[in-house]
Amino acid sequence: MKKQIFRLLLIIALPALYNHVLAQGNSASAKFQAPATPRATYNFNPGWRFVFGDVAGAEQPGFDDAAWTAVSLPHTWNETDSYRAYISHGGGDQSEKMLGAGWYRKHFKLPASADGQKVFLQFDGMRQAGKFFLNGKQVGLYENGVTAYGLDITSSVKFGGQDNVIAVKVDNSPGYKEESTGTAFQWNSKDFNPNFGGLNRDASLIITGKIYQTLPLFMGLKTTGIYVYPEDIDLKKKTATIKVEAEVSNEVAGDYASITLSAVVVDNEGNIKAKLEGNTSDLVAGQKEVFTAEGTLADARFWDVKDPYLYHVYSMLTVNGKVVDVCDTKTGFRKVEFKGGVGTGGVWLNGRFVWLTGFAQRSANDWAGLGGGYPDWMHDYTMSMIRESNSNYLRWMHVSPQPADVSACDRFGVIEVCPAGDKERMVTGRQWDQRAEVMRASMIFYRNSPSILFWEAGNTIVTPEQMNQMVALRKELDPHGGRVMGTRDNDLAEANKALTPMSEYYGVMIGQAPQTDRVSGDDIFRGYSISRRDKAPLIETEDFRDEAGRNVWDDYTPPHFGFKPKLGTGSDGRAVDTWHWNSETFALAGATRYNSYVTNMISNTDPAHSKWAAYCSIYFSDSDADGRQQGSYVLRVSGKVDGVRLPKPMYYVTRVMQNEQPDLHIIGHWNYPAGTKKAMYVAATHCDKVELFVNGKSVGVQTKPTVFKDTIKKGDAPVMERPSDDNTGCIYAFPNVVFAPGAIKAVATKGGKVVAQQEIQTAGEAKAIKLTLHTGPQGLVADGSDVALIDFEVVDAKGRRVPTDEAKVDFAVNGPVVWRGGFNAAKLNTTNNLYLDTECGINRVAIRSTEKAGTITITASRPGLTSATLKVDSKAVDIKGGITGSMPQQMAGVAAK
Repeated sequence: MKKQIFRLLLIIALPALYNHVLAQGNSASAKFQAPATPRATYNFNPGWRFVFGDVAGAEQPGFDDAAWTAVSLPHTWNETDSYRAYISHGGGDQSEKMLGAGWYRKHFKLPASADGQKVFLQFDGMRQAGKFFLNGKQVGLYENGVTAYGLDITSSVKFGGQDNVIAVKVDNSPGYKEESTGTAFQWNSKDFNPNFGGLNRDASLIITGKIYQTLPLFMGLKTTGIYVYPEDIDLKKKTATIKVEAEVSNEVAGDYASITLSAVVVDNEGNIKAKLEGNTSDLVAGQKEVFTAEGTLADARFWDVKDPYLYHVYSMLTVNGKVVDVCDTKTGFRKVEFKGGVGTGGVWLNGRFVWLTGFAQRSANDWAGLGGGYPDWMHDYTMSMIRESNSNYLRWMHVSPQPADVSACDRFGVIEVCPAGDKERMVTGRQWDQRAEVMRASMIFYRNSPSILFWEAGNTIVTPEQMNQMVALRKELDPHGGRVMGTRDNDLAEANKALTPMSEYYGVMIGQAPQTDRVSGDDIFRGYSISRRDKAPLIETEDFRDEAGRNVWDDYTPPHFGFKPKLGTGSDGRAVDTWHWNSETFALAGATRYNSYVTNMISNTDPAHSKWAAYCSIYFSDSDADGRQQGSYVLRVSGKVDGVRLPKPMYYVTRVMQNEQPDLHIIGHWNYPAGTKKAMYVAATHCDKVELFVNGKSVGVQTKPTVFKDTIKKGDAPVMERPSDDNTGCIYAFPNVVFAPGAIKAVATKGGKVVAQQEIQTAGEAKAIKLTLHTGPQGLVADGSDVALIDFEVVDAKGRRVPTDEAKVDFAVNGPVVWRGGFNAAKLNTTNNLYLDTECGINRVAIRSTEKAGTITITASRPGLTSATLKVDSKAVDIKGGITGSMPQQMAGVAAK
């Protein structure tokens, strides 16, 4: 009887506020405003204290941590001891000394609005494991080092403005083992997974009412949150049915509650675009249930790599005429098809074939000098560079990506491959269970991210039973997300064949080779076969494993005059330096590899040249991972940009070769010693002719891209595996160009019309230092973790960068700031110093804010040059009781520009 009365009241008297919310959609000019509820999210990053080492009693509230270092999250302690020794192929960074336990402590007070409500903490991740203590009591244990983690601290936290103390013991030991089983985590290996210990991602404090939609934090909370997805997409009519599945919990002591779910879809201008009607259900205290709502979205703007449009879906709970919870899910809607077949296969997004092209990137996504702990806007900065290179695809290696990076991919339109946790071998027993648990948690956390299209079960093959388990997991947790499950396969032909029926896509490594060109019948090589080609997309996951530093231009440029690899074998039996490229030859080799895939794109109708749905070059940025240049560089230099995101020539070649519009780039510079005669190379696309001029005089016309031949003897250094034709596809060669000071200019034409051009001038003698500041959109924020990047260049009297400059620049810094510095990739012990060399005339340093606002002054100097001074004002943040409503700043994505 009581239930019937509640339902009758709900029908008769829907809340006026709720009616107002729905009515907003009837006015074209109305802007949606979410109803007030207890739910609030606070930035929990500021105001921590840190010490490295295991300290007895540090979990106790009264422990004296005054001597500890003041830090804010994201924070890693390895920023001070990484990138300082030559990299190891088998072991990664050899300079890390801080491996083990460290402690974090923080005092905080809850806002008055939290009284009587639910209180959660969300940590977006850490490396590797963490024990959590609140007011002296252990409240959590985190161990997988990959996923986000949630804590329900309602029963342990002090309300009413009282002081709380949270302490976290973090352990990044390479040999860390799971406490309950004694089993190591396979992916806790710094060669494949750079080891930046600490609370190295964002943290949030979340308050909700006692009737609330749960958080998508399966690790820690065992809750699944909200799942939003489209169905019945009609691309022509621009309509879709939008559905919401929200796990709802009732934690009101005593009686049951009759709860209704509804939702609205709101565009970026605040307009209601769809109303989703949901169900009503009665939950008793302590009960959880998945509620649903659905409605039609008209005039839809579908998420796409060219237009990564995101909507806000506000899901609302109503009890007895009152809105008690509102949750904002930012997501995009798209139609995806995964096809096989000559000329018809590949990934189809919103009704068209999309060639996926981009990079494999370590999930640590590290920055030299900063490690794995840096602000969100710098994750966006990397993604903006990826998009500017005309790339649209990232395969993360080999653990799930960071939330800040997934958010950036959503906003910048970069398709992702999301793994669980792996190194590079099959596992069974508890280690397999650990991987499956990470995949479950990652799916739940990321299944509203439109940029993720691929779940990766392993960085090599798994057993058919394991693949069936992973596919079943996708169908259970993400049945409507438009995503597929697969692996990066290997050279074991029969084991690969066994996976063909159940895999939903097929990943390969260095897939394009003479052997794949010769595949026929039931043959399989590196995961490629005719039957696979005809069943589902074949995607390259890590090609072009070669390496080259940014610091060496070519064989003709001082001071290096080419890169000379250190030959022989090291103590590990591997080559000291595997590769012999400089920046110029690295670009030529990279373009050659890319062209071999483009000419075998699955959209080709010729069966002999119809294979690949995606191309992936390893890496985008140089990384603190296993490297092959063990005698020359302090990090792996496979990136198209260096460890602080300064571009190599290969970055610009990548932009050109992936551009759908005419584009051009002259590889190199125009500052050579007198008498130099060399080939000059121009990357150009969508043209029929490229002409090169020196000081206004034509030195040649080319109508066909050049062929690149590796002339290094095999006994001197390994040779990259390439198809026999070695066609660069987009690079035009002009041999025997004689250097003359002035200007070199390249002009691309099509049908007699100029479609692209570039001019490079000779720089004069070095005269001055130039500083350029990079910050997030809000400037440098005084939250204790924000970073400003400063480029320093050596320029001539006209302000032109001197591309051959390579010498020390000294820095002086004053104000409320922590100096982070930068690095020189080919020198030892260069991080964190108040001096740094330029490389090819430029380098980059970083400063970190403190929680004190004020003016920061940086001066760069070198004897004989005019110094440069830069002033930066760090902006105050309102931090009260250890928390703030000011969230980490982000750059605007593609759709918002």
